[in-house]
Amino acid sequence: MYHVTTSCNGKEALELIFKKAPDLVISDIMMPEMDGLTLCRKIKQNINLNHIPVILLTAKTREEDNLEGLNTGADAYITKPFNVEILQKTAENLINTRQQLRKVFTGQQSQENKVQKLEVKSPDEKLMERIMKVINNNISNPNLTIEILTTEVGISRVHLHRKLKELTNQTTRDFIRNIRLKQAAQLLSEKQHTISEIAMLTGFTDPNNFSTTFKELYGVPPSVYMKEQLGKKEE
Repeated sequence: MYHVTTSCNGKEALELIFKKAPDLVISDIMMPEMDGLTLCRKIKQNINLNHIPVILLTAKTREEDNLEGLNTGADAYITKPFNVEILQKTAENLINTRQQLRKVFTGQQSQENKVQKLEVKSPDEKLMERIMKVINNNISNPNLTIEILTTEVGISRVHLHRKLKELTNQTTRDFIRNIRLKQAAQLLSEKQHTISEIAMLTGFTDPNNFSTTFKELYGVPPSVYMKEQLGKKEE
C-alpha cells in the first residue's frame, strides 16, 4: 500500500518534495505554474533530491517528446492513455531499486560518506580521499579555489573536473559548495552557533548569499532548517 500526496501544480509539488522526500514522483508534463519537464529537471539537478525516481506522464507520443522527457533525467516516460497496471509495476520496480540502493546510500548522509562508499576503482578512491582532505582542511577558508585544490591534490583542472563529474555528477565548483553546505547543515542541526557564525565556519563571507545558496540545496533557509532539526530532536 502506498501513501499518496497530491499537488495542484509543479511549483507546489517541488515544495512538498523538499519537505516530504517521497520515494517516487509521478508527474504529468502539462501543469500550471511549473510543467513536469521543469519539475523533473529541478529534482535531478538537486543533490538532495536527485535520488528520487521520476515518472513522467504525457499525451505526447512523438519520439522527440519521449527523448526530451528522458533528457531531463526522468526514470520512466509513459504516454496516455496508459495501462494502470503498467504504471503500478513501473512505480513498484523503481521503488524497489531505490530501496536496494539505500543499503549503500542513505538519503540524508553527508557527501563525504557518499564519496567514500562509491563503488570505484582503487586509484579513483584514493583521488577522492585526497580531494576530500583538501576541502575539509579548508572548509572555513572562503579563498579556496579550484586552482588551490588542483595544486594541493596534484592533478590538472581538466582531470579534476572530469573525475568529479564522473564520480559525483557535479562540477568542481558545485562539489566544493555542496560540501560546505553539508557541513553547514550539520552545524545547524547541532545549534551551537549562530547562522552568521556557521556561514563563516563553512567559508561563506556573506550571510545573505549563504542563506540563498543553502535554500537552493535544502529547500528552506538556514533559520527554518535549524528549527526543523530542533523539532526532530524534541520529538
